[in-house]
Amino acid sequence: MSSGVRTNVPVTLLWGNAETLKERALAELVDAVLDPDEREYGLIRLDADEAGLEGVVAELQSGSLMAPKRLVVVHHVTELTNAQQKKLATRLAPQPGLTVVMLVSKEASERAYGKVPVAADLRKTVEAAGQIVQLSAPRERQLPGWAVREMEALGKALHFEAAELLCENVAGDVDRLVREIEKLASFVGDRGEVTVADVEEVSVSFRQADIFALMDAIGQKDAGKALRMLDGVLHEGADTGEFLGFIGMLGRQLRLIWQARYLRQCKVSVGGARNIPDEVAARLPERHNFVEATSGNRGWLAEKFTQQAALFSDAQLARALDGLCQADLALKGGGGKRLDERTIIELLIAQLCR
Repeated sequence: MSSGVRTNVPVTLLWGNAETLKERALAELVDAVLDPDEREYGLIRLDADEAGLEGVVAELQSGSLMAPKRLVVVHHVTELTNAQQKKLATRLAPQPGLTVVMLVSKEASERAYGKVPVAADLRKTVEAAGQIVQLSAPRERQLPGWAVREMEALGKALHFEAAELLCENVAGDVDRLVREIEKLASFVGDRGEVTVADVEEVSVSFRQADIFALMDAIGQKDAGKALRMLDGVLHEGADTGEFLGFIGMLGRQLRLIWQARYLRQCKVSVGGARNIPDEVAARLPERHNFVEATSGNRGWLAEKFTQQAALFSDAQLARALDGLCQADLALKGGGGKRLDERTIIELLIAQLCR
């Protein structure tokens, strides 16, 4: 499915909370700019955190006899300081044969509360010379329909009830949802449709009740109980995707608990959450939104989230989300020495219970 990016501009900034959609947009740009046989020398990927400003600028200014056309991809551009981003803006003058694509991480995008999360000088330079594209996950109520369309693009028909179950299983995580859709399309083989039974057999599910019970144990600082419960949530032999899915589900739970705490501080009744004042609603995130998560026949969740909100302070929730980010990075192979997946999660649970 097309991301809507223009492929004929010299500089592009991609941001938003859906890594899968940003990678798709990047792939479109690569396909448009470079032929397959030009990519060995012409496609350069940098991480701003590792290369630093000097490394990024050096790559932008260096030419190559082997690559008359070059596409330089700079990941995690917001790891550069605002001062460094301002200097980078002065080095983005169009050059013949050079295309620059900068990406902002999911975490930095979510912290931006809807604003382009780069220094003003860099934003203005990119807007003048190229394009800034926000690629964000659909809202939770839109996800089942989006999943159906994604499956259609793979040549399969996903039953809507199956789409709803699949979206519930991934807890609104669009990156995990895409992986599960691809897995299901492969699982059904030549069959043209995907049913609820297929989702139940293939898609990993974390029951809401298990996550609530685990968060109760964490809130009560009972590490032993939380670790025992973990064995029931993540079975022996779980793969990396399941551990990442667990991190995503736990992150969603923490964000909803924090919103419940915020609504309580604003003296908004959870029963009347759909009628909250506009100025309060504006501060709730679009993704993992408390009102959407507790709407319809899920109203009972509002009271449960509010009960759990009483177990945590704002500082504890902030530390917990930071711990989740570190665990997510470790599961993906970053952050230094590689530990096995279960050890990473057990250390996270122990940290959350302190």
